[in-house]
Amino acid sequence: MIAIRRRHGAGSAARPPNRRRILVNALAGVTMAALAGIAAPGTAAADAEPLGPDVTFNSTPVIDPSGLFMVSRGLDRSILYSRGLPSTNGYEDFRSLGQQIIGDPTGVTAPEGAQIFARNTDNQAITSLIVSYNVPTGFQVIPGLRISSEVTAVKIPTRGSRLPMIRIFARDLDTGRVFTNLLVQGAPQGWSDLGLFATSELSAAVIDSPGLDVSIRLVVRGVVNRLYSTVIDNTTGSIPGWTQLGDLFTTGNPTLVNEGAMFTFRGNEVFTRQSGSNTIFTWNFDSPGWVSLGGIATSDIAVSVAKDNGLQFYHRGTNLRIYLNRRPPGSTRFGGYIDLGGKSFGNPAASGGTAVNVRTVADQFIVRGTDNRLYSRIQTNFVGGFTAFFAFGGPLHG
Repeated sequence: MIAIRRRHGAGSAARPPNRRRILVNALAGVTMAALAGIAAPGTAAADAEPLGPDVTFNSTPVIDPSGLFMVSRGLDRSILYSRGLPSTNGYEDFRSLGQQIIGDPTGVTAPEGAQIFARNTDNQAITSLIVSYNVPTGFQVIPGLRISSEVTAVKIPTRGSRLPMIRIFARDLDTGRVFTNLLVQGAPQGWSDLGLFATSELSAAVIDSPGLDVSIRLVVRGVVNRLYSTVIDNTTGSIPGWTQLGDLFTTGNPTLVNEGAMFTFRGNEVFTRQSGSNTIFTWNFDSPGWVSLGGIATSDIAVSVAKDNGLQFYHRGTNLRIYLNRRPPGSTRFGGYIDLGGKSFGNPAASGGTAVNVRTVADQFIVRGTDNRLYSRIQTNFVGGFTAFFAFGGPLHG
């Protein structure tokens, strides 16, 4: 499939970037809130710079919360996939799906299997369905936009008789602005501009949404290294505007609780690192304001909802070891950092757990080791019960 390079409607002809056009389009997307004092992230007057090394130097694997699959980037920059075996808490060896990519792949569950997304070397968003989590189909280009970020994907919860939907987000190559596309039963409906200049990958999560309409919270870093958020109505694709989250200068990529889609749709807390100190901070949208959690992280933060509904987050320390901090259910305080050992490259990822799932894990994290293999520890209970580190087979990860 050949991608058609257009951004503002199906009839727009492809044309090279134009500084005046980019500025006009950017100003048109600035909300009243932005005009009141946060216009900078939405008003880039030059061709977009690529994302900086602080958000791209660490690779991030994906572990599905149901234990149905994992996906990662190979050392040869191909897409690596592993089918999960939830009844045994196990996984098959990784295998290559091919496709040279930029950044990391991602994936969410679909009715027929795993829907995988990535950015190819032509800066196009691509997708493939892994039927029954085992049989890959060919990759297809999602036309209409050239991108300069990874693809962020969110599975839309089932509502009534509505068809299965996945909403994706990416950064436009020319303008650096945030765009979104809705896939209905696998068919893309077209890209639309959400109007913020991004300097990080995007984090997106479903929030508690009564009724048929589903709301998704987005968090992304702007040009001043502060985080901005908005909520998109999945039915209409509209947003109320972008809001700056306080005055914290951040580094790396933000992480929302329940990124993608998990068993409980919280999406009400974001975790990040402070620029310079690498101290971990959190912002709770139900009680706004930055709260320092201490620690020094050399990776993005992996956040999970454990089997008992407690909140947990993982990070890599300055000694390259993995650390866990846990907030028990019903509590407002985290208990402190626990050294889980290992020696890792890249960002950790965590699955969480649920009482209704066939898996018996309380939580599980994965991370790339110094030998470029993926390693994991499974949490079996909440009194220090972790298995030893074990490696997954297959090709090397990068």
